[in-house]
Amino acid sequence: MTFSLMVGGGDLVQQGSQLGIVYGTSKLKQDLTLWMTERYGIDRFHPKMGSNFQNYIGGIISYHTQAMVSSEADRILDNYQKVQQLGLRQAPSLYSLDELMSSINFVNVSIAYDSVTVAVSVSNAVQQPTTIQVSQGA
Repeated sequence: MTFSLMVGGGDLVQQGSQLGIVYGTSKLKQDLTLWMTERYGIDRFHPKMGSNFQNYIGGIISYHTQAMVSSEADRILDNYQKVQQLGLRQAPSLYSLDELMSSINFVNVSIAYDSVTVAVSVSNAVQQPTTIQVSQGA
């Protein structure tokens, strides 16, 4: 089972005298939230990580805009799943079924002039659904 340091409010979370750890479904949820809120291309170790959601704020809002934001969410989920598949092939014993994303249940997009909100529901490999919602802007 892999794990990550717990992040809250953009910073590491301290639990007592130690840093918080997430794994399983909580890790999946945190990973997807971080991938969707980080700006695209700023991580030199994962150049395809991140989103361009902020590019859709302040422009003309149309059906095309919603389709582009939804497509961006799909791209992020696809890239995340590719990273998981690569890790699983290299070291399958490190992963638990709770943290592996197996399907996308829905992507809902809401756009206002000064904000973009994306709600995503995915299921892990044990078919347990989890939902995240990220907002950028206002």
